[in-house]
Amino acid sequence: MRALARNLFPAYRSPMNRIAIALQSVRRESANGMGYALRWFWLRFYLRMIRRRWPGLPAPTAADLARPLTIVIPSTEKDAAILEHCLQSVRETVANPIAAIWIVAPESERIRALATAHQAQFVHEDKILPRPAAELKVRGWLLQQFIKLNAANFVETNDYLVLDSDTLFLRPQYFFRGGRTVLRYSDQYELLYNRSLSLIFGHTRRFPVSFVTHHSVFERSAIQSLLAALEQRFQLPWWKAIIEVIDRGHSHMISFAEYELYGHFITDQPGWKKRFALEYWNGLDLEGPDIASLDKLRREVGPRCNSLSFHRHTQ
Repeated sequence: MRALARNLFPAYRSPMNRIAIALQSVRRESANGMGYALRWFWLRFYLRMIRRRWPGLPAPTAADLARPLTIVIPSTEKDAAILEHCLQSVRETVANPIAAIWIVAPESERIRALATAHQAQFVHEDKILPRPAAELKVRGWLLQQFIKLNAANFVETNDYLVLDSDTLFLRPQYFFRGGRTVLRYSDQYELLYNRSLSLIFGHTRRFPVSFVTHHSVFERSAIQSLLAALEQRFQLPWWKAIIEVIDRGHSHMISFAEYELYGHFITDQPGWKKRFALEYWNGLDLEGPDIASLDKLRREVGPRCNSLSFHRHTQ
């Protein structure tokens, strides 16, 4: 697996690099007190080295498996080739009843045809965005995040799965266990996310792992509370606060992630462990492999791999 990681991912980090990042993180967290920093480091070690291998989660109950999901997949024409595999994987692996699959995109005959072929609904992005794309005038990366967040005001189910269109599932997907919603975490690392989280939450404390997993089940009411909190903090519509305050000056960088925002918002709430269960994502980011090699990749990654994402995400 390590050799595969080196070949597929130039961003693969050696153990020494990971230790350096961990020590840098501890120094950052020590601003909140050395006791806090040591507890933070232990939780990071536990989640990344122990919990990821032995998650200890209960099997889904009948009630867990009966909870319906709306699936929201923002997409663009450039992702059409992998989108077909994404949709197929959703149909084959998601264990919960699917109330609807929305492919949210700019006008595209090709994506409309894919939606029809996979019994999904094509939704023009302007119907979900807080303002038409032409008015927002932001890059596509940010538009897709706005779609995922604002979908909370349109879906009819209590929970909805947001999924990057260049990501596909390899194994059965169970998003609820023991009456709790599964909140997946990863090893992603992006310095600019720390800046945006500090602006949003008003403190420098960070959960010890990342929530950037290229898919997540969002609780509709939690997202609505999150957007309301953004508006209260910045005294602006939430989308305008992101554009004018959080993302300001970073038009060519990754400065903000909806998955990171949601995960930190949830884990910042009192009693969150009663409603959410942490689970390691077991996913892989791929840098530009030919989609034709998918069958070979499935064999190489092994049975533990949960998802593949056909892009490069900054580590």
